[in-house]
Amino acid sequence: MAGAGAKPFVDAKIKQRTVMMFSKSNDPECKRIKEYLSSYKMDLETYEFVDIECRQDVNQIENYFQIICLTDSRAVPQLFVKGKYIGGDKEITRFHENGELKEILRKYGAIKA
Repeated sequence: MAGAGAKPFVDAKIKQRTVMMFSKSNDPECKRIKEYLSSYKMDLETYEFVDIECRQDVNQIENYFQIICLTDSRAVPQLFVKGKYIGGDKEITRFHENGELKEILRKYGAIKA
């Protein structure tokens, strides 16, 4: 079960921005996904990267990802757009490479048409 502080923290962060990515600063997959997202030139008010490894409740946050993402994976990155779970490393990479990520970002107003 997610810790008492993990659920409200994650839920609040997801609501704060159109595009929210949870990551770890030294993780190579997270760095790659950040580069993908940065290439879309979103406004700073639109997106945020939250590095969770410095938080004391990092394990509880990762456990909570299993609940809200309906996945067995606790790993980051985890991407949310307009409150909707988009995916982790494999899904984001696939969506970026086939153009779907751009369409998702456009659909929810994170990037201009």
